[in-house]
Amino acid sequence: CRAVADAFSIPIFEASRYEADDVLATLADQAVSMGVETWLATMDSDLIQLVRPGVSVFMYRPYQRDTVLYDSREKVRDRYGIDPIQMIDFKGLKGDPSDNISGVKGIGEKTAISLLNKYATIEEIYEHIDEVEPARAQRALIAGQAEAEHSKKMATISHDAPVDLNLSAAQVEEFDRVAVTNLFEELRFHSLIGRLPFADKDIESAKDDGMSLASPAEVPNINYEIVRTERDLKGWVKKAKRADLLAIDLETSSTDTMNCEIAGYSLAVAPGEAAYIPVHHLPDSDTLLPHSVVKSILQPLLEDSAVPKVLHNAKFDMKVMAQHGIVMNGLQDDSMLAAYLLGEPSIGLKALALSKFNIQMTPIEELIGKGKKQISMIEVSSEVAGPYAAADADMTLRLANLYKIEMLARSELDKLYRTVELPLIEVLVKMERTGIALDPTALGEMSKVLDIESTKIEQAIFQDVGHEFLIRSPKQLSAVLFEELELPKTRKTSQGYTTDAQALERLTDVHPVVEKVLQYRELTKLKSTYADTLPGLMNPNTGRIHTEYNQTVTATGRLSSESPNLQNIPIRTELGRQIRSAFIGQCRNEQDSDQPAWLLAADYSQIELRILAHISQDPSLIEAFQRGEDIHAATASQVYGVKLSSVDADKRRVAKMMNFGVIYGLSAFGLARRSRMDRADAQDFIDSYFTRFHRVEEWIKEVKSSVRDTGWVETLMGRRRYIPEIKSSNFQVRTAAERMAVNMPIQGTGADIMKIAMLRVDEAIREEDINSRMLLQVHDELIFELPKNEIPKLTEVLESVMPMALELVVPLTIELKTGLNWRDMDPHKPAGTKNSTRLPKEKTSKN
Repeated sequence: CRAVADAFSIPIFEASRYEADDVLATLADQAVSMGVETWLATMDSDLIQLVRPGVSVFMYRPYQRDTVLYDSREKVRDRYGIDPIQMIDFKGLKGDPSDNISGVKGIGEKTAISLLNKYATIEEIYEHIDEVEPARAQRALIAGQAEAEHSKKMATISHDAPVDLNLSAAQVEEFDRVAVTNLFEELRFHSLIGRLPFADKDIESAKDDGMSLASPAEVPNINYEIVRTERDLKGWVKKAKRADLLAIDLETSSTDTMNCEIAGYSLAVAPGEAAYIPVHHLPDSDTLLPHSVVKSILQPLLEDSAVPKVLHNAKFDMKVMAQHGIVMNGLQDDSMLAAYLLGEPSIGLKALALSKFNIQMTPIEELIGKGKKQISMIEVSSEVAGPYAAADADMTLRLANLYKIEMLARSELDKLYRTVELPLIEVLVKMERTGIALDPTALGEMSKVLDIESTKIEQAIFQDVGHEFLIRSPKQLSAVLFEELELPKTRKTSQGYTTDAQALERLTDVHPVVEKVLQYRELTKLKSTYADTLPGLMNPNTGRIHTEYNQTVTATGRLSSESPNLQNIPIRTELGRQIRSAFIGQCRNEQDSDQPAWLLAADYSQIELRILAHISQDPSLIEAFQRGEDIHAATASQVYGVKLSSVDADKRRVAKMMNFGVIYGLSAFGLARRSRMDRADAQDFIDSYFTRFHRVEEWIKEVKSSVRDTGWVETLMGRRRYIPEIKSSNFQVRTAAERMAVNMPIQGTGADIMKIAMLRVDEAIREEDINSRMLLQVHDELIFELPKNEIPKLTEVLESVMPMALELVVPLTIELKTGLNWRDMDPHKPAGTKNSTRLPKEKTSKN
């Protein structure tokens, strides 16, 4: 903060042994005495006591994300019910935990306001203590008089800090733009650099040199056009073909990519030069070109791979176009994807336009409203929608030009972006449009069973407790468990004590009702989230479920799934697996309807541990994987010091917990809780583990040290995650950041490998010209739908492609399963198929 203030020539006032509030109050007094109108910007309600003629307070409210202005006694009274100066007495009575002001125990906000409106000050209250009502408040005040007086003193801001206001020093002056830019680069304030204005002297100097100097924040001449004739549209198509890069954006009737209508197309051919071609706006539909005409003119341009294109969230628009018969080609950039990879804190188009160019775009809500009164874009006139839509394409183009420069400075990341992330969009569009078939009858039967079972568990819980209550209410459940049954207390929350799954799992041995509560939650969640909901999400036109994959959500680069989330369907319990049985194969063509379609699952085996072996270069891990041993049994053998043949199920189970837990920062406490070992035994096991796998421990230390120096970690392919929390003074926040730092290179590299595999498998399926279709990506697994006679061919493709996605010092292996539904799948290994998971000829380096 000091460095930034100094760089901008902003004066800093401070006084030893005085708080900032005291300095502000003193400066405000001096300013008012000079006749200067004074404003205080703060998040601290203590400063309300300073409001008076000439002194106003801007109060920022973080939860509401707004600012309230207190510039008069009346506004303070409207909010707090007291005069500004009475804020001192108010806090003396009520207290303020954020400032460690205790106040009077038993006196709340309403009582404090009522007393101060009657007696004005704490001193006057105690002068009339015998008159105070109700009796409860009187007793509290008598008992807490010392606290009241001390708290008032604590809340009173001093006006005599040893500072002198120098108005001339506080004048806004030109600053050293180079120094500020260098500082912002060091602090990674990249989004603010584009908002720095040029100084007058810099602009004049540039003019002397015959140059023009424009800040990125300055808006060029805007030429936005609404296209209503074929002639004009053809003219824009010619411009688009000549453009170095064409930005495209669609306006649609909704965000449902499988069913929405296109309201119009936006094209931008240069910064500030864009057009909107409306095709479906009800208020002026008579003046618009028919969509069929627009499509016939635009389609060749959109499908021309020789015309480089950029979109913001390209997958959305490409999927909508595909639903309307347009297969867009030539995607060169996706400004949202680039922003995500470069670590932008917000990747929305409007947020980026503001942070990068200081351009405040029109919020969509100004056009269509929000909540119950929200309308569709097709209900907005094209005159209103046109400038909004053209600006979207314009900003997309500007961002692409900016990010192209930033990407070139990070060659590894640029390679990941152009060879993996961008091509993957087309694969995801295909997968999302394909969807997966569902058996709604099976889910209906399952819903009935879940209802019966959850009712049984519910009655058993009531019997254990002795009365009925609302199990789903955290407040009521907390009261039952921790007040009535007196179970060991968990973390305190506003609803009592936490009843989240992690907390309750620790109490399963304490009382049988806890296990039943967890079972009840699982049953009701399976019923509400899956059995009852999934049938309603089936697309009426395809009869299939169409999830949507997000490339720009997770911090590690993994794909996430939504609408519905098909990556979260339980697999560990029998009831959870039953949900999976409703996902089935479905014939692609009517002529094949007599032949059932099959599902095939290809799952990377222990991919994160293999990546750990490669990155850490731990010889014991590498050797175990290269010999093809059961890695968990091999770990148990090493740590327990027994022969591999002597490893029993319990030893293997503990070793497995440690193998997977090491990259998540598993502690002795965590291992003890999961394995039911003594904590001392768990610590001994961890110590032995790191003794045997010493390079793993060294690598973890190296990562933690590196992230403290740089503030980031990255995958083998250059995907980076910034972890500013590593510098936190809070121990818990800092240790959580260390766990993120260790986990990200492993899980992120796994995500990169999976994406490469998806691209190569998709390419191989197209080259082989087979009917197999990639449907789902679930963590380390890919699900395919195919005719039974193609199982051998697809198996050959997968075994030749997936293990070779990225060369590691240990082999990547896959496990294949086939079946008629997602649950009942058997291991599949066709006779005569060669195992393609050969070892590389040479070990690669750590990098």
